[in-house]
Amino acid sequence: RRSGALSGALVTAALLVPAVVRSQQSDLSISPFVSFLPSAGASPLAGLALTLAGDAGFSLRGSAHMSLENTNNDYLINGTSLRPWGADADAVFSLGARSLLAGRRTWAPYAFVGVGTANDGSGAGAYRSNWSYGAGLSVPLGAAIDAFGESRWRMSQFVLPTASLAPSPTNEFRFGLSFHVGRS
Repeated sequence: RRSGALSGALVTAALLVPAVVRSQQSDLSISPFVSFLPSAGASPLAGLALTLAGDAGFSLRGSAHMSLENTNNDYLINGTSLRPWGADADAVFSLGARSLLAGRRTWAPYAFVGVGTANDGSGAGAYRSNWSYGAGLSVPLGAAIDAFGESRWRMSQFVLPTASLAPSPTNEFRFGLSFHVGRS
């Protein structure tokens, strides 16, 4: 009986270990995107995000973006100018994405929170730190490609939006594609 129980335990372990390992594997995606600020006259931003995601619905994302137009005319006077740019680091919480059965992907609403920095492009070193939060939706287009859209609210100071005298958050809309380049 002991050898039968031991054999049963080994067979069970042999079946469970790959499932546990598979659930801990990560997915790397590269996502080019375009961001739009709803304020009048704001130039769209183009950027790239790298996301490391697991099957549990939690992922880490780093992104950087730069203005498509240089609205700073200071370069005419002193010859130095930078395009406005920014960078973000986000924790993303997905409410769908991947089922553990056959790795099928589905529509995935998600929420995120993160910190970032930005430069207005004036060349004066005017860096602004911020934190942001938002929500989005990812829609699979194929086996390794998703389309996504999200809305981000940026806080220019490290305060809660409901705090007294808190600045109004600025809103940003981001649209892009995610290319899943591998599972480790």
